Amino acid sequence: MAVLTEKVEVVFDETPVYDGIGFTLDDTEKGVLNQPYYLLDGHLDFKDVTSEVASVSINRGRSRQLDQYQTGNATVSFHNLTRSFDPLNTASAYYPYVIPRRYIRISTNGIYTFAGLINTWNIEYQMPDDSFAVANCTDAFSVLSGQNINAFTPDVELTGSRVSTILNLPEISFTGTAVSIDPGVSTVGAFAVDDQTDALGYLRQVEKSEQGYFFASKNNTLKFRDRDSVLAQTGGVAFSDTGSPTSSYMTLQVETGDELIYNRIVATSPAGATQTVTDATSIAKYDTVTLEASDLLNSTTSEVLDIANLLLTQYKEPEVRFTGLSQQLVALSGTNQNLLLGLELTDLATVTRTFATGAPASVTKYVLVEGISHSIIPGSHTMTFRFGSLSSIGLILNSGSFGLLDNASL
Repeated sequence: MAVLTEKVEVVFDETPVYDGIGFTLDDTEKGVLNQPYYLLDGHLDFKDVTSEVASVSINRGRSRQLDQYQTGNATVSFHNLTRSFDPLNTASAYYPYVIPRRYIRISTNGIYTFAGLINTWNIEYQMPDDSFAVANCTDAFSVLSGQNINAFTPDVELTGSRVSTILNLPEISFTGTAVSIDPGVSTVGAFAVDDQTDALGYLRQVEKSEQGYFFASKNNTLKFRDRDSVLAQTGGVAFSDTGSPTSSYMTLQVETGDELIYNRIVATSPAGATQTVTDATSIAKYDTVTLEASDLLNSTTSEVLDIANLLLTQYKEPEVRFTGLSQQLVALSGTNQNLLLGLELTDLATVTRTFATGAPASVTKYVLVEGISHSIIPGSHTMTFRFGSLSSIGLILNSGSFGLLDNASL
């Protein structure tokens, strides 16, 4: 066991939400001298307010495979007996900046677990004189979701390039956070984009066309990961009910059901004819279950067919899935605490369950981290992980985990 170091920090000043990059030479906006927004050292004045925190909850990612990644959110409850977080208190050290759109970041053992913006402050007064202030926070997706694209026709390009193209459009000019963009495997076409198209919705179409992953990271970096980079991972965390080699867990969720059975895939892009693929064996066992991918942007019908076949391979048969687990961090060593805290959405891990009776005596599965939640109160920090399955991937050349021969986990 090791003592955790929790920290919550907030910017209480006039820093605008698009700041965070710092002074930039030769930039017409960020290179202007004597202005308060783009500072020479790129520094934001974060105030440590940890001593006034009552509880923290964080939820990021998606609930299951095939869902979209959602805006990450955090809720921080502050003790407010001194009215430090009361926007009506002119004597507060934070006045007049207990307002929306202030930066916040949350860390444990120096590792970020959430960064983003405060959207609302809710003040609760409990008679006679107790009070709590609750900050509701969201990550970069909330800023991006309010952006619209002007009409234009892009070039034929890889999915990663298309993400960059959208983020760099003058009407988007997404500078609210850092970005990390993989090149992409699939190619998207030169199809006209309608005026006032929702930017986040369009980028999710690019994500589907890649069968990749688009989300805001725990340090508020906007990330696009292509399918090859995710499958090339080797996985650094191994969960087991024995506690070895990395971490034990308190609870493990296991399920099998028909919600992820699809044996007829109908895929369409503006490139041409609809592509339909089926699996007769699966249909004979489970009846026909159709998944429609009707908003792809792939440049050719051949690529659309590839996406359809990829989805069919993944979902034509049900499987027993390890869908999530939880662990109390205070029960772990400092090293293992940091390994779990270091996990990010789309990271690869393994989970092992051993059994006292029956066969086999143990089962190990590769899983993809699809969601991460934290529940923090004094003396307790519970992390909950939601997993996607990788069991149906099969052998992939040059993959760190799925390119290994004689691997019983595949």
